[in-house]
Amino acid sequence: MKVQISNKNYGGTFAKGFDDNGKEYFVIGGDLCYGESIEIVKYLNKDDIWINVKVDYSEIEIFSNHFDKHGLIDFNKLKEVISHSRPNRRVYELDGYWVFVENRIIKLVEYLYNNKLIDKSRIKITKYWKSTFLRANVFGIDYSNLLKKVIKKKEAVSSWYICEKKRDFNEGIYADLFIIGNFNETDLQIQLWQIIGEGSEVLYAHGLLDKEYINFNHFDIATHNIDPIIIPGFLYEKKRMELIEKKKWIRIDGQINEKHVFNLIKMFFPLDHLVNEFKEIKINV
Repeated sequence: MKVQISNKNYGGTFAKGFDDNGKEYFVIGGDLCYGESIEIVKYLNKDDIWINVKVDYSEIEIFSNHFDKHGLIDFNKLKEVISHSRPNRRVYELDGYWVFVENRIIKLVEYLYNNKLIDKSRIKITKYWKSTFLRANVFGIDYSNLLKKVIKKKEAVSSWYICEKKRDFNEGIYADLFIIGNFNETDLQIQLWQIIGEGSEVLYAHGLLDKEYINFNHFDIATHNIDPIIIPGFLYEKKRMELIEKKKWIRIDGQINEKHVFNLIKMFFPLDHLVNEFKEIKINV
């Protein structure tokens, strides 16, 4: 059934639509198509709620045949819906439905667009086009100098950087950083874990750096959910970090300038305030 969606913004994920007889319908996903005539169906067989057919699917996993083993999709498999898509709210068509960028990486995806990296990227998509991602202020270290030390001097590094400042959690949450840089035959492998407060979520970034050309040829970012009790064993005893859950958000393969890697890490790691009072604890690996 087709309805005409009104131009009134109600601030949610729905809008009002009207059929040819003037009958009113509440339409989920109508907010994506203000002023347009769209096809709708009943939402969960309810008589009073309808849904835009373009978003009428249960879970993002129905597209799993397009995903890699980490749940990411090659950007080139997505067809941007130019008439409805815009920066910071991209709309893509996949198998006849509309999908969206995960809220957590919206700004990173825009960076990929602006720096012509999007075509070599894989990203996390979602069925949700409106969501909120809130967090407390995070105090952490500016790690770009640490990475430059590893990259420019080609020094292997394995260190834990902890904040020596009194941790006043009324101000926000303090983030510690664990960095490993080791060499193999052709690449320098760099791994960073940012451990935020006493929480169970650890932010992770991984890159492979071509030692000869000083360019990254692979980069990915993820979140690791863990039991906080295992962190001391990971840091001090070199125990493997057992993960409750791992989510990859973006993967880029191909030549990537180190500047772009630094910028993407800064956008993903939630540093609101940089703190200079950090102590380096070297770890033998």
